[in-house]
Amino acid sequence: MIWRPELFYLPVGLVLAFLVALLIREKILAMITEADFVRPNFKGEKIPLAAGVVFFIAAVIVVLPLFFLWPPGLRDTALLYLLAMSGAAFLGLMDDFWGSREASGLMGHFKALARGRLTTGAVKALGGGMLALILAARLYPNDIWKVMDSALIIALSVNLLNLFDLRPGRAGKVFILLYIILLPAALGSPEAVMATMTLGALLAFLPVDLKARAMMGDAGSNTLGMVIGLTAAASLEGYYRTGYLAALVIIHIITEKYSLTRIISGNYVLNYLDMLGREKEPKK
Repeated sequence: MIWRPELFYLPVGLVLAFLVALLIREKILAMITEADFVRPNFKGEKIPLAAGVVFFIAAVIVVLPLFFLWPPGLRDTALLYLLAMSGAAFLGLMDDFWGSREASGLMGHFKALARGRLTTGAVKALGGGMLALILAARLYPNDIWKVMDSALIIALSVNLLNLFDLRPGRAGKVFILLYIILLPAALGSPEAVMATMTLGALLAFLPVDLKARAMMGDAGSNTLGMVIGLTAAASLEGYYRTGYLAALVIIHIITEKYSLTRIISGNYVLNYLDMLGREKEPKK
């Protein structure tokens, strides 16, 4: 059997990220609450928003001591992921701080832009698209077609997690599902290490999200989507790559016309998974 250091760092990254996120979670929530950056949850309680910054902060803290131990390939990948996560978190924070609900969906934001009104959603889409292109060009510098489809995979994955972040724990569950789907293709690669590290931080954060004690916000869902998108773009090939991209496009088309929450609540299996670990919302 060939020794792959990436396989060793998979559980190491998972455990370290979980422990770090667990240690800093309450401090970050307290910091956000003290700044009065709070929103009411479904129970009317004011809870901290944009708490998903914990994912990027945990990744930086965990990477720091491991960076000098890692082989060059893993170090390069870690830097790429940290760049991607920081950009996603920044664009998400902008939307969390200044975003409004006057325009919704990608088409809604671009229609507002066409009328001369710039929304944070449009800034996030355009900025995220440009970041996706930069990352794709870094992954496949000599393949223009791979650059284009990778940019689409990354950008649409980011928005996918954002679309699902409408109920406690939902975006986190989608990340876990996509992680499981992508792991066989990514296993043994540096990308798998960074995705697993993010999973560890998410597992530490998920209990407070499910209990509606904090909202990850776009700062969190964008970061999770960026990690999934980058991992998919770097790992998937052939029909799996085409199928993943096609699924992203179809889901985005559907959600432009139909409510994702209504689709989920109308399906027994999806609704069961959606409610798993969550408190029932009071009937209005």
